[in-house]
Amino acid sequence: MFNNREKRSKVKKAFSPKNNGLPSQLRRNQLVKADWALEGQLNEIASEVRRFEKGRAMLVNFFKKIKEYDFFDNKIRSAFSDIIESKLSYPVLPVDLTGLKVTGVDGGMLSRSLQILDIVLVRAVAVVFKYEVGGKVKAYYYPKEYPPPKVVFNLNPLSQADFEVSASLERLSSELEVAIKVQREYDIDLLLLDGSLIPQVADKPLNPSLESKYLRVVGLFEKLYKTCSENDVALAGIIKDSRSTRFVQTVSKVTPLVAQRNNIVKEVLSFDYRFFIQKMLDLDFLFRLLDKGERSTILKYSENPELHPTLKDISGDWRDKIYVTYVKPAEFDMPLRVEFLALGDPITSARKITSAVMSLSSHHPEYALPSVQLEAHAQVKLAEKEMNFICDQLIHKIGLPPHLFKLRNKSFPPF
Repeated sequence: MFNNREKRSKVKKAFSPKNNGLPSQLRRNQLVKADWALEGQLNEIASEVRRFEKGRAMLVNFFKKIKEYDFFDNKIRSAFSDIIESKLSYPVLPVDLTGLKVTGVDGGMLSRSLQILDIVLVRAVAVVFKYEVGGKVKAYYYPKEYPPPKVVFNLNPLSQADFEVSASLERLSSELEVAIKVQREYDIDLLLLDGSLIPQVADKPLNPSLESKYLRVVGLFEKLYKTCSENDVALAGIIKDSRSTRFVQTVSKVTPLVAQRNNIVKEVLSFDYRFFIQKMLDLDFLFRLLDKGERSTILKYSENPELHPTLKDISGDWRDKIYVTYVKPAEFDMPLRVEFLALGDPITSARKITSAVMSLSSHHPEYALPSVQLEAHAQVKLAEKEMNFICDQLIHKIGLPPHLFKLRNKSFPPF
């Protein structure tokens, strides 16, 4: 028998926060039921993924059989002016880099939103690799190795979404300025940006107060195109983890038209290929389709440049000169999306650029990225301690109490 104090102690323990206010046996029963429910959900997800994987494998295996055929024949290319070549894929021959100067440009960014101001740290660097006889490589840096970050602050109140757009535009501006200026310092042959050759939809602000910052970025992109054109520099943007579906959408639209004239292609109509292809990203489809050392057919950046959310903001002198292909330098890594500026024949430009990208990116079977970009990325990486240092210095110089700088959601009380 328990006295009243012992009873109260056991009841208090059973309903303690560690038991979420429930008696221990009931809590255990609920956890078991939760485990069963979770197991059922995971089994259902796994089953659905296996079903999709089977359909994807059937789909890609079919298209692999016809890689050597003229899938995009003359009639298709005349109907779809954004399709440049006839086959789904082409071999890429690595180029001898000896004598070339290849530049990789990247930018790093850290942002912090405080009670009285927003702070963005930005660092952009261009790395120049000069390839010499015997495989030797000399590295040069612009403006220099590990430059101090640029500090950008904003005293006007912005929503979190607008602040993120503003910070991204600051990073883009810094990268583009470096990409333009490095050409004054070095006579380079190929310039690789880390990212797209045009602003992305996520970079286009809805807030009118950020419009001028966005238009400045558009102007810097156009200035970069012009500078590369004047200096005879091949320009490309490398995207490692693209979420685009441009290629698979094109294949999906064209397949029924090709099947009308090609008995081999009719085979794919025997199952619901659209259902599976429309649920794939370009990277997923092309990782399966391409062999190491191949690239995809060339497409214009957009089927309708004048209607594209951001490409339409680029001057007509340049928007029709931006093309896209995918190249697979490593057997076990996803292809790289390569956007490039073609001032002449796009096929000639694609061959030249993808051959260089192949040579720069084929060093590891499980990771494909141009070596010069890896060095640029290492140069621009920013650590949180750098932001902490900047904030501490500001607090000291402004002379306000530290709590005025902190956001409430960053200061949870201990439990």
